[in-house]
Amino acid sequence: MKIAVVTACPSGIANSVIAAGLIEKAAADLKWEVSIECQSSVMSVKTLTDAQIAEADVVIVAADKAVDLSRFADKRVYQSAVAACFGDPKAFLENATANADVLSAAQLAATAQTASVAGVETEGGVKRIVAITACPTGVAHTFMAAEALEEEGQRQGHQIKVETRGSVGAKNQLTAEEIAAADLVIIAADIEVDLSRFNGKKLYKTSTGLALKKTTDEMEKAFATATVYQHQAGAQTEQKQEKTGAYKHLMTGVSHMLPLVVAGGLSIALSFVFGIEAFKEEGTLLPR
Repeated sequence: MKIAVVTACPSGIANSVIAAGLIEKAAADLKWEVSIECQSSVMSVKTLTDAQIAEADVVIVAADKAVDLSRFADKRVYQSAVAACFGDPKAFLENATANADVLSAAQLAATAQTASVAGVETEGGVKRIVAITACPTGVAHTFMAAEALEEEGQRQGHQIKVETRGSVGAKNQLTAEEIAAADLVIIAADIEVDLSRFNGKKLYKTSTGLALKKTTDEMEKAFATATVYQHQAGAQTEQKQEKTGAYKHLMTGVSHMLPLVVAGGLSIALSFVFGIEAFKEEGTLLPR
């Protein structure tokens, strides 16, 4: 048995990844050949190829958000909520293959109409957003603003990817393909950022502070006021330059140490909760 699977959830984090893992293991136990497209915001997405779809006996779509089904026309397709496979993945796969129906043109038309109505209700439907966050130190605001934008974008049902330019370098970097497909670019930065790769795209600039504290307002402003960016060679901005030299290395060290500092603080807090005074306990590192 050959199956092709798509898993997807609104956030693209937990449920989508968990479902993909469970289905992959269950298919291996059943000795079935499986190809999985896990639509995730935290890992690279391997889209099902035309060959994988053509060879599949059944296509299973476990999703809690709209998925393009046009590529599965005339295939036997089974659709369910993403969590349907959590209880008993093997039984889920067996039930899916037994009850899958051929996806007809009428069903595809109905799906497209539903997506169109949903798009009207969400004022334009699902948008593809790419963003960059950056601050002079590249520590707190860079990552907090990125998280705020991702959460707000997902809450509104949009696809969003944020590139962080922190003290440890650029992470979650945007690809040329992702930029080309984007409907909107958001730059939340307090330092100069190279915008040449966004030439010809609708772009909105803000600060990391506003992106963090007034995320919903800034997202609405971005959709309403973004303008097409035209890059000019040698263009200068008034933004602060990124810190370099010893200061940058110091901040890099601080960013790496933050998890340890937080863990230490939590440990101390827990010790007080349980009434433990470490310096009075026999066998501790601290002397009595």
